[in-house]
Amino acid sequence: MKRTYLLLFLALALVFSCSTDSTDDADLDPNMEQGSDDDSDDTNDESDTDDTSNDDTSDDNVENVVSYDNLVGEWLLSDLRFDETLNDDQLNFAKQILEYLTENECDLITLTFNDDGSSVSESKVDHLSINAGSGGLEIPCPAEMDEEAATWTLEDDQLTLSDEAMEERTITIVMEDENTLIIDGADVDENNYDGAEAVFIKQVEEE
Repeated sequence: MKRTYLLLFLALALVFSCSTDSTDDADLDPNMEQGSDDDSDDTNDESDTDDTSNDDTSDDNVENVVSYDNLVGEWLLSDLRFDETLNDDQLNFAKQILEYLTENECDLITLTFNDDGSSVSESKVDHLSINAGSGGLEIPCPAEMDEEAATWTLEDDQLTLSDEAMEERTITIVMEDENTLIIDGADVDENNYDGAEAVFIKQVEEE
């Protein structure tokens, strides 16, 4: 798999070499948590109680809100988060590939947690390839995928998966909200996503 990504990197770097610069400022926005620091002194005393309440709410939003009921459902890999100022070529390239496939409605990795304690993971990562044509390079959505069935249990933020060979592994998960699941990239694909956070979005059935 590492060889596949190296080939992809050498080829697609010609196409994507400038695509990551525009995202750095947005990801590392220094003003994200600057809320109401500029409030006047005249209102500070009156708003102390409210400010404390707001801070507590903000902290709660950051804390893990994972629960059994929230985890049940289908989750699609939608983004990779990492410090892009580190200029990690492999992670930058993996993110660009994911963005390209997502824009073309190709689901690269899907996790499904059923309420009966069973789960299925589907990954097309190991089947990625590139095509060079007159219009440039293309990454077709792989027709093949690797599928792994398991059972799952959850205790606080610790998700334990037991595969068909009864081998268990426990990972830490975070839910930023009821539709956003964060898993360490190494727990999703150690060869390609180590050093990043894998962001999964829950698929909600349309009524």
